[in-house]
Amino acid sequence: MEQGIDRIMPHNLDAERAVLGSCLLDKDAAIYVIETLRKDDFYDAIHQLAYDIISEMVQKDKAVDPLTFIEEAKKRGLFDKLGGQSFVASLIDAVPTTANVEYHARIVRDKSVHRKMIQVGTYITKLGYAEEAEIEEVLDEAERAVFDVATRGNLVVFKALGEVLKSSFKELEDRFFGGSVVTGLPTGYIDLDRITGGLQGGSLIILAARPSMGKTALALNIAQYVAIKQETPVLIFSLEMSAEQLSHRLLASEAKVNIHDMRTGALPRGTWDILANAAGMLSEAPIYIDDSSFLSTLDLRARARRFKAQHPKLGLIIVDYLQLMNLSRRVENKQQEVAEISRALKGVARELNVPVIALSQLSRAVEQRQDKKPQLADLRDSGAIEQDADLVIFLYRKGYYEPDKEDGQDVADLIIAKHRNGPTGTVQLLFVKEYTRFENFASWTLSK
Repeated sequence: MEQGIDRIMPHNLDAERAVLGSCLLDKDAAIYVIETLRKDDFYDAIHQLAYDIISEMVQKDKAVDPLTFIEEAKKRGLFDKLGGQSFVASLIDAVPTTANVEYHARIVRDKSVHRKMIQVGTYITKLGYAEEAEIEEVLDEAERAVFDVATRGNLVVFKALGEVLKSSFKELEDRFFGGSVVTGLPTGYIDLDRITGGLQGGSLIILAARPSMGKTALALNIAQYVAIKQETPVLIFSLEMSAEQLSHRLLASEAKVNIHDMRTGALPRGTWDILANAAGMLSEAPIYIDDSSFLSTLDLRARARRFKAQHPKLGLIIVDYLQLMNLSRRVENKQQEVAEISRALKGVARELNVPVIALSQLSRAVEQRQDKKPQLADLRDSGAIEQDADLVIFLYRKGYYEPDKEDGQDVADLIIAKHRNGPTGTVQLLFVKEYTRFENFASWTLSK
């Protein structure tokens, strides 16, 4: 991005010298600086070179002091370019005390952010003149640029395989000796978590079923567990139902009260206290609902980014449902539209490192078969959904096709038809229709 403004960019050379000098006098200060600042946070090119040298010394666990710094600079042939002995002396003289390194680093960082804001402003101005571009795409790009400055999202970290393996092996070790099979976000459904290992960050989970099977109820039950039991924020994008309707479902499920009686006010004696307690618990739960009826992929991504910035511990995003979303531009057909929506949702999951549960309709072909259990081919409008998804779960209730069932409960099959990193199979839950609630059911099978 161009600077575009003929003024000196914000900077503080004294603070930069104090930060670098602190690194040479205190190894802990050097470690803090390397973890906090980047090369381009320094305005002065010579200071950037010095940071590079110190950074590599820290990463290689070398001693960092004035003498070792000088030796390293000489090895690289940069000692004279830096300014020689007088440069090193100027860094030391700039340090009143290394105890203030955090404050000095904050000054350097703040000036860097100001410079990037100016650069982004110039970039956004250029975008504004690009009249041939779709306005939604321009807005998304502008927001992304600002978001990168706010979250340091433009920092690219290359991960060495050795470091990744250390982390992965530690997880395996904890799992092996600790006996836990859940490495991701638990759903509250024991058998489902046993197969999936929980909901993994960056994953797109497709929860698909025919209408009235209970997709929304199951997604809300998972949201309840994550928010209440795990105390983890959940963001719900509801394109079909209003926030009030969702709150009624959540309340009936949490209180285990007949939802029809609750809506009509025909509640048995003693129920009100149960409802009040459930309402109090839900009001404290970090569940957030966006019930915008018309939502594009760009809108969703922008809102999810902002929410993650405000709630860094965001654990789960739910979209109800995929086929109701739209693109900001026209495409040839519904299949292409759904494919791009699916790809965008996967991108949101990856970017925010949060599992995204996207509810999806199934094609009517299911109803025309004698065996009405869903198959991957039944995913409506696009095979791209199957391709993008890390996990595809079909919800099937045989009781739905038996309307004369009187006990208000039936067994629901969660058919795990695709699992990118694990087994497929079937999990059974108990569906309590009057509460719109799914309960654990002690049965599960793995596919051969």
